[in-house]
Amino acid sequence: MSDSLTISGGGSYAVASDTLFTDAQALEAVRDELSWAAAALGRIDSLAGEPALRGAGAPPSAIDAEREIARARHLLGSLDDRAGALAFALRASAEGYGRADAAARRVAQDLAASLGYSLGALLPVLAAVAAPALPPLLAGVLVGSLVFPDGMRRAADGLGDWLGSNNRLLTNPVAVTLIRNGVMSIDDVIGGALGVPPAFVRTLGAEGLGVAGVASSAGLFTALGPRAGLLAETAVATHPRVQRDGGPPPRGLAERLDRIPQRVTTADGEPAGQHVRIERYTAPGRADRFEVYITGTADFSPRAGADPFDLTSDVGTMAGLPAGAVRAVEQAMRQEGITAASPVQFTGYSQGGLIAATLGASGDYNTQGVVAIGSPTGQIAVGGDYPAVLLEHTDDLVPALGGNRSGHDAILVEREAFAGRETPDGVAVPAHDRGEYRRTAQLADEAGSAQLTRAIDRLDGFTAGMTNETATSYVAERVAR
Repeated sequence: MSDSLTISGGGSYAVASDTLFTDAQALEAVRDELSWAAAALGRIDSLAGEPALRGAGAPPSAIDAEREIARARHLLGSLDDRAGALAFALRASAEGYGRADAAARRVAQDLAASLGYSLGALLPVLAAVAAPALPPLLAGVLVGSLVFPDGMRRAADGLGDWLGSNNRLLTNPVAVTLIRNGVMSIDDVIGGALGVPPAFVRTLGAEGLGVAGVASSAGLFTALGPRAGLLAETAVATHPRVQRDGGPPPRGLAERLDRIPQRVTTADGEPAGQHVRIERYTAPGRADRFEVYITGTADFSPRAGADPFDLTSDVGTMAGLPAGAVRAVEQAMRQEGITAASPVQFTGYSQGGLIAATLGASGDYNTQGVVAIGSPTGQIAVGGDYPAVLLEHTDDLVPALGGNRSGHDAILVEREAFAGRETPDGVAVPAHDRGEYRRTAQLADEAGSAQLTRAIDRLDGFTAGMTNETATSYVAERVAR
C-alpha cells in the first residue's frame, strides 16, 4: 500500500508530496529559530561591544568572547541564508513541477481533442457502412427490452462482473489519465460527427472559451437519452428515517467520511439504506449550523429505477441540471430547516461528493466548507471563500469522469491506492473503495502540509463551541417513472 500523498491547489500551481512541503516548512521554521538567536546575540553585542570592553579594561577572555559572538552571528546569518535558499528551491520545484504538469495536461488534452474530432468525423462513414444492419439490430434491441424489461440493469451487472475479474485494466494511473482526456474530448467527437469546423469546435471547447465540454456533453446525453427510455428524470420524495441525539462534532477528514451514510444491498439484490445525514449544531445566541453528509451512487443502470442516487442523477448533475439526487438532498435540507442564510458544510463520497461540490458552489447556500471524496468534481470550482478538500486516487476512474480540474482553490490530496500491490478479485473499481479512501483520509489528517492542516482546522472550527443537538438520516425515492 502506498502511503505517499501528493498535495496541490489552495490557490497555487504547486504540486508536490506532503514530505516536500513538510521539509520546506521545517526549513522555514529553522530560519525563524536562527533569526531569533541572531537577534538575541545582537542585543548582547550592543550592550558590550569590543570598544566598550577595552575601554573598561576587560580581560582578554571577554574580548575573545565578544569576537566569538560576532563570528556566531555571521555563522547564523549564513545558515539563515542557506535555509532560506533551500526552502525557496523546494517550493520553486513544487511550483515548477505543477506548471509543467499543467502544461503537459494541456498538450494531452489538445491531442485528445484532435483525435476525438477525427474519430467523430469518421462516425458518419461508419454509420453509412453499418446502416443495412441497423434495422434488424434495433428490432432485436426493442424485442429484448420488451421480453426482458430489466435487461439494461442485468447488462450493467454483467459489465460490473467482467470488470471485477479484470480490474487491473482500469486500476492504474495511465488508464485513469486516458479516461480523463477521453471525457474532455467528447464534445470534439460530437463536433466532428456533426461536421462542425474544427476551429469552431476548438474555440467553444475546453481548449478555448470553455462553452462546450463535459457539462454540455452530459446535457446532450440527458436530452437524447429519454427518447430511448434512458437517463429519464422523475419526481423524487425525501423522508426522515432516523433521528438520534448528536455526538461530538467530527474532527478531521476520516471522521467525516465515517458519517456519510453507507448504501447496502438487500437479500434480493436491491439497494437500501439512508441517503443523507444532516447534523444540527446549536449554541446560545448563535444561529444553528449544519453539516450535510451525502452518500454515493446506488444504481449504475442507465434506466432510472426507484433510487434517485443512480446513473441518471450522475449524468444530470454533471450537466448542471437539477438531477433527482440533488433535489433529494435539497428536500432533506429544507425539511431540516436549512435556509440560504444557514451556515452549512457539505461532505460527500462518490456521487455524494459531486453533489456536495455542486451545492457548495451554487451560491444558493451559506457554504462554509466542502469535502468531496472520490468524486468527479473536475469541472466544479469549489473553495476560495471557504475551505474545500478533495480526496482522489490516481488509479480510481470515478474522479476522472469529471474531466481535468478547472480551478486551483480547492486543496487536492492524491494517492495511488494500489501502487505495488495486487488488486482484490471481484471488485470492479477497487481504488474507489470506501476503505481505501478512509486510509487516504487518515493520512491526510496526519499530513504535515501547512495548507492542508489549515483547511482541516477551518473545517473543524466550524462547530467550535457548539453542541451537536441532532443527527437526522433521510431516505429518498423516485415517485414517478
